[in-house]
Amino acid sequence: MSKRGYIMQFAFISVFLIIYGLLVYYIGIRGFHSINAQIPINKIAYWLIVIFLASAYIIGMAGRNNLPEGPARFFSTVGGYWIAGFVYLLGFVIIFDIFGFLARRLNALPAVIRNNTWFMAFCVIAAVAILLAVGTYNAMVPRVKEYTIAIDKKAGNLKSLKCAMISDIHLGEIIGRDRLRTAVEMINSMEPDLVVIAGDLFDGSVKPVKNQNMLKELEGIKSKYGTYAVMGNHEHYADAMDEITELMEAAGVTVLRDKKVKIADSFYLLGREDMDGRRFGYNRADLSEMLKDADTSLPVIVLDHQPSGLSEPRKAGVDLQLSGHTHGGQFFPANLVTNLMFEEDYGYFKDGSFNLVVSCGYGTWGPTVRIGSQSEVVRLNIDFEK
Repeated sequence: MSKRGYIMQFAFISVFLIIYGLLVYYIGIRGFHSINAQIPINKIAYWLIVIFLASAYIIGMAGRNNLPEGPARFFSTVGGYWIAGFVYLLGFVIIFDIFGFLARRLNALPAVIRNNTWFMAFCVIAAVAILLAVGTYNAMVPRVKEYTIAIDKKAGNLKSLKCAMISDIHLGEIIGRDRLRTAVEMINSMEPDLVVIAGDLFDGSVKPVKNQNMLKELEGIKSKYGTYAVMGNHEHYADAMDEITELMEAAGVTVLRDKKVKIADSFYLLGREDMDGRRFGYNRADLSEMLKDADTSLPVIVLDHQPSGLSEPRKAGVDLQLSGHTHGGQFFPANLVTNLMFEEDYGYFKDGSFNLVVSCGYGTWGPTVRIGSQSEVVRLNIDFEK
């Protein structure tokens, strides 16, 4: 990253932390007054707890390569749930404050609310707890999402292809070997011809994945044509691309970094370098260059972690692109943001001969919480022209 890039990053982080700190104080002071009005609490102890919760995830992420795995996992897990809880607490508090302000101006604040702020605080905390419980279930209990796609090209002797797709597992301090084993079992139950990993297998640190030999589970994947993967932005954040590639290849995964393979003399599979790689000195190849010596009368399937810049694969004659990255927003209201950021942020889309599948992912980033989405493994039933 350039010097200018580091300065911009420092400025962004500084502004973010200031705003975050002010919002935490806003929620904290509202909570203190609401609770203390009914049950006297120690002010110092209260604020120490708030500061701990608000800084836990930052400590976990900052110390992920230096802290022992146990403390790193503890801080990351506690901090992750705080992030989700903070978002919903902030939303509820803002709504109540706006409602209260308008009601006071109109002299219409019901006495039951005016005299029972502690009860309203309890209701807010209970609502957030229920949301986190439901969100944890959605994150921890993955489903199989199935799509049937028709590609109007002949694929040699192949009439169809069963493909298992998984993305955004985010192996690390929070998501470990047991969760990966479950994913492999789900994949094998599909009896796929082909398995693809669409980026962000790692969360951002090689240490826990390597120390716990997590990728050993990938050796258990069974398919006719093998397992292929591309890198995501979080592999770049780990700043250990060569080591990650070696670990994945040792587990039987073919890593495609701006490479293509012709499978069964029937179709092409291209894997693209993640577009965020340019921030770390990895400029990806143009799709047209990757395809210039390919027989594009055969189906062309592209793995690209982020569903951005979709005009390029459309123009290049790509038949199917498989992406992840967005998490489908992971939890409301973040889905509103991803919907604005990406042309297509979740699901199956078709535009002429171009097909796109965006998975919301198997794992989670930050909190193990999904509201408005559910962890998934994707089954693709691809039919070729007969």
